[in-house]
Amino acid sequence: MSSSSSLPGLEDAFQSLLEVVEYPLVHSQAFAHLNVDAPKGVLLYGPPGVGKTRLVRAISDHCKAKLTVIQGPEIIGPYLGDSERRLRERFASAQGKEGPSILFIDEIDSLAPSRQSSSGGGGNARVVAQLLTLMDGLQSRGRLVVIGATNRPNALDSALRRPGRFDREISIDVPDQMARARILRYLLRMPHAVDFDQLAAATVGYVGADLEALCREAGLLAVGRRGPATMGDFSVAMRTTTASTRRGLGVDVPTTRWADVGGLDEVKLRLRQAVEWPSVHGEAMRRLGVRPPRGILLYGPPGCSKTTLVRVLATQTQSTFVSVNGAALYSPFVGDSERTLREVFRRARAAVPAIVFFDEIDAIVGKRVAGSRGDSVQERVLATMLNEMDGVQALDGVLVVAATNRVDLVDAALLRPGRFDRVLYVAPPDEAARREILAKCNGGVDLDLDVLAGLTEGFSGADVKNLAREAALLALRENLDTGVVGMTHYRRALGVVQGSLKSELMEYYSRMQAEYS
Repeated sequence: MSSSSSLPGLEDAFQSLLEVVEYPLVHSQAFAHLNVDAPKGVLLYGPPGVGKTRLVRAISDHCKAKLTVIQGPEIIGPYLGDSERRLRERFASAQGKEGPSILFIDEIDSLAPSRQSSSGGGGNARVVAQLLTLMDGLQSRGRLVVIGATNRPNALDSALRRPGRFDREISIDVPDQMARARILRYLLRMPHAVDFDQLAAATVGYVGADLEALCREAGLLAVGRRGPATMGDFSVAMRTTTASTRRGLGVDVPTTRWADVGGLDEVKLRLRQAVEWPSVHGEAMRRLGVRPPRGILLYGPPGCSKTTLVRVLATQTQSTFVSVNGAALYSPFVGDSERTLREVFRRARAAVPAIVFFDEIDAIVGKRVAGSRGDSVQERVLATMLNEMDGVQALDGVLVVAATNRVDLVDAALLRPGRFDRVLYVAPPDEAARREILAKCNGGVDLDLDVLAGLTEGFSGADVKNLAREAALLALRENLDTGVVGMTHYRRALGVVQGSLKSELMEYYSRMQAEYS
């Protein structure tokens, strides 16, 4: 049995790391004969919990190499020169061991942060300089390999990330559905009645450590019942065990179906083509060279279900749903807003499939004005978003969706193909759609829906729901035990609730349709 068999989901990373580590350690004489410098270091990076430390221990066992572990924070000492001394001692200990040796520096970003940042000055700068000197001094012809691990590679000092120090960088990504199924089969050794493919599809964004915790929680439930673990046990366990890649990022989305949205048949079809077809008809699309869109912009009057449609997408695709709003994005500190936006996209890439949703995007990025200097926060955020969306194009699984009431205030650079590929107008409900919405809202039976649909001309979907709520309140005021909302209640409610779609507003959207659709 190969060493990688105990590392489900990490097979590719195991082979990549083994290639760099095994040849120098096991065949060091060949490097000496060829007068070639063996690789000195490898940097592993990926989200927490993907198995970086476990991978290094497995490589050490496979190569029969002695493993010396440095936890980044434990090197830092309280006195001047203490940290550098401890680091030198660890390197000397690893180099002094007989036979092949691996020096593993876990959480290396805490030991050697970028010296250009405010946190990289003082004692940290001296530790970084010492680490650079020690790695430059490795002349062991491959008898010692240094492996660093981090979940923040961009926080690491750039001087370490060059050939001669960390010669290769290996990314360990969040496991995809097939990898999650292999991990679950490996972890779930107790009696069970589980569909692994179904469970793997439901655990989007879960890393190996999350899946292990999930199996443990489900196992405890099964032990309490004194029976095999079932899908029901896992469903209960998932309420308390969430994907670590989604913590602080994803938003819980109430289960919403296409049937829950009244009308908008054409918009629904185009959204399904953009989101569902790539997975259902992926082979046909690849055969014709059709690439799915990476960005969709929804525009239309307020209250016409733009946000609800995005929630349906997240539910139907079982995607991580990331909602970005201006209040959370903007910061009084220079560069903070851009950094927050980059972090949103980075974590969305780590939790694919993901939908990144920008509500009221015109307020977040706005539109550049001719002659402006381009140094406002909004324009810097726009520039960051353009760069990030260009980066999303190369990655399957991330869909950027935005909604706005004022499409004319969105910068033209965002509206070109390759960014927001599709610009869809979400129209207000017509009479048939209003009838459908009223049927979904109505808790009573004494209604003429055709008449009500005609009386609600100029109502948005939100207006119709508000009308139904007001009518229900009027019915409850008359009789708290009633279960029927009648036409009289709706007619009285129409005297209170007015439609928000005035003629001037609809004329504006007619012009926008002619320009953007």
